[in-house]
Amino acid sequence: MPSIEQLIRQHINPFDPTTFKPGNFWKETQDEAKEVAAIHETVLTAVEQSLDQVVRDRQTRTLMLLGDSGSGKSYLLGRIKRQLNDKACFAYVNPWPESQFIWRHVLRQTVDSLLEIPEGQSEPQLVRWLKGLEILQRQGIAKRLMGERSVFVSDMRASFPSGVYRPKDFFGVLYELLNPKTRILAYDWLRGEDLDEEDRKLLKVKHCVDSEDAAQKMLGNFSKIADSTQPIVICFDNLDNIPKRGDGKPDLQALFDVNSFIHNEKLKNFLILVSIITSNWRENKSAIAYADLARVNATLTLRPISLDQAEAIWASRLQTFHQQASPKPASKIAPLTRDWLERQYPGGKVVPRAALMLAEQLIRYFKEKGQMPAIPKHPTDPAPPPPPVNIRASFELAWQKEFAETSHQVRRLAQFSSPELIRRLQEALEALAVSNILPGVLPSPTYRSYALGYQTASRRVSVVWTEDANLTAFCHIMKACKKMMDQGDRTHLILIRAANLGTKKNKGFQLFEAVFAADTCIHLKTDLESVQYLETYHRLVNAAAGRELVIASQTPDLSQLQKLVKESGVLSECKLLQQLTLVKGSKPNNPEGKTPLTRDGSDDLADENLEAGQRYILNLMATQMMMGMQAVIERTREQIPDLKDEDIEAIIQTLDAAEKIKQLHPDADRENQLLCWVPH
Repeated sequence: MPSIEQLIRQHINPFDPTTFKPGNFWKETQDEAKEVAAIHETVLTAVEQSLDQVVRDRQTRTLMLLGDSGSGKSYLLGRIKRQLNDKACFAYVNPWPESQFIWRHVLRQTVDSLLEIPEGQSEPQLVRWLKGLEILQRQGIAKRLMGERSVFVSDMRASFPSGVYRPKDFFGVLYELLNPKTRILAYDWLRGEDLDEEDRKLLKVKHCVDSEDAAQKMLGNFSKIADSTQPIVICFDNLDNIPKRGDGKPDLQALFDVNSFIHNEKLKNFLILVSIITSNWRENKSAIAYADLARVNATLTLRPISLDQAEAIWASRLQTFHQQASPKPASKIAPLTRDWLERQYPGGKVVPRAALMLAEQLIRYFKEKGQMPAIPKHPTDPAPPPPPVNIRASFELAWQKEFAETSHQVRRLAQFSSPELIRRLQEALEALAVSNILPGVLPSPTYRSYALGYQTASRRVSVVWTEDANLTAFCHIMKACKKMMDQGDRTHLILIRAANLGTKKNKGFQLFEAVFAADTCIHLKTDLESVQYLETYHRLVNAAAGRELVIASQTPDLSQLQKLVKESGVLSECKLLQQLTLVKGSKPNNPEGKTPLTRDGSDDLADENLEAGQRYILNLMATQMMMGMQAVIERTREQIPDLKDEDIEAIIQTLDAAEKIKQLHPDADRENQLLCWVPH
């Protein structure tokens, strides 16, 4: 059996910073084995007590979760969801794209979360939640109700005789929700998708949830239904990337308007958790109306952890290696030592991420030098610096990991509203240093957030992006486009739309043909992969804005992230940005002197996988310095599942021949071979 030293040199750093970034607890999988229960235990207990109170008296409560950057706020939300999901349904709400859409955003994010299937369950939260209704618990009635929509709607209206918004439509859609054949369409209606006439007929509804007022009242419907089943915990997180007010400060007031409305209108059965960085809260708290602050029931603060708890985090990350090692290490944190924690944090307190970053640097030193750095004898003496990290390679690894996860999770354009799509496009334009970006250029109060403008050397461009299926809405957007072009506000117009444009009998299509007959007007059909690129960058923007993104032992801010994006070219293969002539389409992440790889008789996709595998291995080795052959193959296969082991071995052999990496002990079994990075 290998020693602990051999295991660490063979495998990826157990404190790899790509594992530090938290996020949506329905999208990020937390490893329970690495959880230290004592950390922030009092905060978790306080949240559980508040939820128990909501269960008992049905009264909505709001809690603030404050903590420094790196204190583990988003991770704690994931723990809360995991431990309390049997008592309530959980919704994760990320930054809204435009404050005038905040209610529709909250509704959409809440329903999206209710679609998620909790661990150990076989059905989405929302279906389980509905089946918990008292009316469906009565013996024999569930089968009778599910036999006919009209009976179901009638009985539901009798059970909830007052206060339900559009009860016939709402209960009818809930009926369709329990039918697997119409479930997705019912979800889309509940989350506020602007459906076309054919889909509305299938659901037997005349109108969609297409306004702030309608979204507000629909959320109220969930409040009333929850009175007979479980409460809903709504978690607001990553509030550092919300829209700005005119004075440049974050528009937290919009969130507290939502919170106050829920309390003032006595919408029951919600527990609202607002997670925010302590310094951000202190700087912006004064801009929120006092009456709205009074609606916060309690403020919970995540304190720095003790060195014992930091040591427990180290032990949890090293546990797998310790279980495999022979001889058994004398300490639970070997080869790390407690001395380093005491030297770096003489006050005895540290935020969790700082402890992880220290361990990452020490293990990095160990992987390269074969031993731990010596602790300076005097407190004032500088500590031995860890080996330098290739920042670009570290960023590209973080990008590749995030893009793989996003591609798996983003499966259709309809997952995002038009304001969300425009917001993501704007962030990408800012990263590419596009000039004079101006949001909200469309002359329509309803659809202004569907567009943005920017300036090139010779053109004032307006981009309108709408994927709403409703052709009546499309007609109104085309009217606004025509008005804008007639007024001469913009010299060029680009419509991004993959959805149906209608036919010649539709007024919207007629306007489209009239407007886009001009040479200065272009229609682009985007693809899903382009949206995956934009969403990947958006998630990194959220993390950077909250100082939660760790790249090569640094926490880049937004401007530094933008610089990394430009230098690495990770957006170069986004076809939409290519169509907008904002990137040239050169392959991202191409290291200098890359040795091309192709497979005889292969198609373009296979070649792309080979190139992606080569880029990934080069970035991995540039950050890890040394790894075992088997571990590199396994990590590459996880990242690019379409590659076979023999493909990955061929890539490694090619890189070895090109002196990019060095294969040590090539005649040994694969499990005993080491790969070493060859710096240039």
